[in-house]
Amino acid sequence: MCEFCTQHGEGKAWYLNAKNYSSDLLSDLKRREFIGHFYRHVVEDGNRKISLLEKTLLRGMDLPVIVRKKLTRDMKKSHFGQVVPLEEVDEILAMAKTITRVACGCKWAKEKKEGRLCYGVTMGPPAWYDSLDMDFFGSAELARFENLQCQEASAAIRDADSKGFVHSVWTFHTPFIGAICNCEKSYCLAMRSNLNLKAPAMFRAEHVAVVDSAACSGCRACLDRCPFNAIEYNVAENVCLTDKSKCYGCGVCRSSCPTDAISLSARQLDPVASAIW
Repeated sequence: MCEFCTQHGEGKAWYLNAKNYSSDLLSDLKRREFIGHFYRHVVEDGNRKISLLEKTLLRGMDLPVIVRKKLTRDMKKSHFGQVVPLEEVDEILAMAKTITRVACGCKWAKEKKEGRLCYGVTMGPPAWYDSLDMDFFGSAELARFENLQCQEASAAIRDADSKGFVHSVWTFHTPFIGAICNCEKSYCLAMRSNLNLKAPAMFRAEHVAVVDSAACSGCRACLDRCPFNAIEYNVAENVCLTDKSKCYGCGVCRSSCPTDAISLSARQLDPVASAIW
């Protein structure tokens, strides 16, 4: 299991431990201030910072190892996430007392477009969004909060899953868990940090994808769907295979498979994937 599970999970996945969503944690004013600061930082400063990082990559440069390690270390203390498959998203939503959909800060920072893909979750009052000023999104419509029922949120996230969006759960001052995000790597700061900067901002899932070669038709739909380039095609056998060293265990590849040949298995039981978080 990932280190957060060991430290905060009490024998299970840390994000399924209701204690980490407690109202006592939500009432901490420092955490409220952090959430407000986080949104303003991403929305107001995001374009400039993203541009600088992309220029660094385009020039063939890389962040020094010491800088990458510090970024990850600092993120783990404040705002870190973990990929979760659809089934565990449903478990989190089932626990939640309040579910609130908000605009995605990453998408707005990069494209100045709305993407209502982030879901604040709490297990009881007060909700994390109380008194949070979101006017920096530029309009009342973008800044608004949408309170959803569990079934509504689940349906919306299942739709995102069918389109290949990766689901993840996030802390706002670890181990306080504040949100479920649905991400696409063209704009997601966390995915881009993990994949392009080699400075992890989130753990891989507690799972890894497995392809049943006997059921695989070789259509390669999953290969096109995987955002982590973790699926390969074996021409000789006309089947797809998972590269366990690249797989994040998000499970979004499953919705594209016409023969239901893909399943998820426990990462900690896989000899390759268990060593990679």
